[in-house]
Amino acid sequence: MKIVILLVIVMSSLARLTYRNDLFGREEIVKAKNTEWFTQKLDHNDPTSQEFFRQRFHIYDDYVQDQQPEAVILYICGEWTCDGIGKGLTFDAAQQLKAVILVLEHRYYGQSQPFEDWSTPNLKYLNIHQALDDIAYFIMSIKANGYYNIKPDTPWIHLGGSYPGALSAWFRYKYPHLTIGGLASSAVVRAVACYHEYDMQVYLSALESSQECVDRIQQVNQKIEDDLATDPTTIKAAFNASELKDIEFLSMIADIYAGMVQGRQRSQMCERLQKGNTLQEWFDEIILMAEETVDQESYGSEFLKDINIDFSKSSRQWTYQTCIEVGYFQTANPNAEQSTRSQQLVLDFFRQLCEYSYDVPIFPDEDRTNAYYGGLDINVDHLIFSNGSDDPWQHASITKWKQGKEYDVKYIKCKDCSHCIDLKASSPEDPPELTQARQEILAIFQQWINEHLQQQQQKKQSQIIE
Repeated sequence: MKIVILLVIVMSSLARLTYRNDLFGREEIVKAKNTEWFTQKLDHNDPTSQEFFRQRFHIYDDYVQDQQPEAVILYICGEWTCDGIGKGLTFDAAQQLKAVILVLEHRYYGQSQPFEDWSTPNLKYLNIHQALDDIAYFIMSIKANGYYNIKPDTPWIHLGGSYPGALSAWFRYKYPHLTIGGLASSAVVRAVACYHEYDMQVYLSALESSQECVDRIQQVNQKIEDDLATDPTTIKAAFNASELKDIEFLSMIADIYAGMVQGRQRSQMCERLQKGNTLQEWFDEIILMAEETVDQESYGSEFLKDINIDFSKSSRQWTYQTCIEVGYFQTANPNAEQSTRSQQLVLDFFRQLCEYSYDVPIFPDEDRTNAYYGGLDINVDHLIFSNGSDDPWQHASITKWKQGKEYDVKYIKCKDCSHCIDLKASSPEDPPELTQARQEILAIFQQWINEHLQQQQQKKQSQIIE
């Protein structure tokens, strides 16, 4: 049943702290003072549709002076339950710009649910196009109604990391008139089905620590595959993954290393592996890492078939998005010597997973997606791409400025500089490269604001002359 509601805002007081695990790693979330609900169109493609759903968003106005924001920062959430945001660049920008922060939860995730279940027919409105239009409709409605004392000419800056980083880039590409600029952190703007570069980067990042680290990962992998062939029950039980099929189990094993690298713990992972002297000791350490980094249950194909809505889950929705539009399937590097994944993790595994999970023959047309949203050829002004040198997702993003392009690029090369590193809260231990990148991003934000103010002043002067 679709949820149809009137345009109404419901407020609640939220003052406690919570934690979440997602693509950004473990992060403390600052609960907003107010959480509200926006009446969002269900289908932006159909102008006659009168169906809506409740989309959740959060408001942070800590740095607004005299209840009059000088700017708006829109934080785009993605494939997770968005209870708020963590301390970091977003709050730094708000403080500098005296801005209000609005945080918009993505449709179908968390509490922003259009339907009563996640059956395949009900997922038909879960795609990039609808998500971008959600953002546009939200901004236009806030502007038109003057909520939170936001004036029609108040400048908006949008940002996001990972898939929301891509949404930030694509939104600037499609709706440049609604904001003055955006930050696309670790933005996966390149749709790619067979994404073996991810595995290659995990290998290269581990190699940054030492050849010994790579060798021990690969030796443990070989032991696991040998044991899986001879005694699958025992080896799966060691990882508390007895319910997984063999190929699902190998996918889970690969994500142990990937999770450590992507979660800014590459150095820690390699240091832990260097402590032991025997294969058994390295193997035991990997078991401990598995307990810290992976949710074994979520790797099972039956888990993905569960259509019951659970606000804490996102696997079925996100896998659907990868299966219909973007891919990002983490296959093994064809060069086994430069791989941390089993060579059994090939594209056919993910193709079968897509069809089995949703009971329809679906698979992403990466060329179509890249043609529609620009891919690596996207070219818009007032857009920043930022990436960390350890990030396995960087090969689906833009890491170098190309001649003739109008965007800015920040490539942050330092130890453990991984996924969405620039969005994280600053620390005295941050490497100089990271600190400099954040400072440059904030300086660009200020430059956009100054340009906007100059344009507004010129507009007023021209109106006086007329």
